[in-house]
Amino acid sequence: MILVLSGTEEGKEIVRRLHEVRLSLLTTVATEYGKKMFEQVGLEAVCLQGRLDMDGFSRLIKERGIDTVVDATHPYAIEVSRNAMDACKKTNVRYLRFERQEMAIPTHPLIHMVKTMADAVDLSGTLGKKIFLTTGISSVARFIVLKNEKELYVRILPIPEHIALCLDMGIPPTNIIAMHGPFSEDLNRAMFRQYHINTMVTKDSGEAGGVLEKINAALNEGIDTVVIERPRIEFPQKYSSIEEVVRLVKVHSGKVPTK
Repeated sequence: MILVLSGTEEGKEIVRRLHEVRLSLLTTVATEYGKKMFEQVGLEAVCLQGRLDMDGFSRLIKERGIDTVVDATHPYAIEVSRNAMDACKKTNVRYLRFERQEMAIPTHPLIHMVKTMADAVDLSGTLGKKIFLTTGISSVARFIVLKNEKELYVRILPIPEHIALCLDMGIPPTNIIAMHGPFSEDLNRAMFRQYHINTMVTKDSGEAGGVLEKINAALNEGIDTVVIERPRIEFPQKYSSIEEVVRLVKVHSGKVPTK
């Protein structure tokens, strides 16, 4: 049995390809929204929703007879990855990490690279008055300290609970953009113009996260861009090719001969 830790588009694609070759598998997502991704492609039967800590992963591995874990979570979901790695080590099962490739971020006076979310908050406080956050719901609470001196605009997934959280934190309804990407450069530029943005905050979330479309749009609009670098974590096996991950799982499962 294979366990795919998903919630990303690449994770969904890995699950779809493994399901096509009739491998026994499960996938986990953290949210109802993530589960709907699998319902839309008819794979709800293999999808479990819920957040798991190390002990939770260990129990799931033992109860379901998991022998391979494919971690295809978001590059910034380091706590999930660490819990999964610890559980695999504890239960002596195979762990494979899929991580989307990093992008080459342009060097430009308007682009400010920072290492942590806290650094991004501090730097944003020194830049323009209208800040456009594209870093997900989990980061909004960190930036809320700026709401009395800055005008915060947040672009989040259209999940009712996430919208409610923003409202509870004091983000006005007019400043909440609840949409599912990807977003083109032109659409990003239109949003920046619509709200007269002068600071944009993003993560280095790779091609699938539309990071270059955001950065190029901001540069063309003359907007300061704060880019939060990826957290660094050591993985025992890491790949950036969906094809390679699927091939390795098939090899381990006896579906294809070892090369």
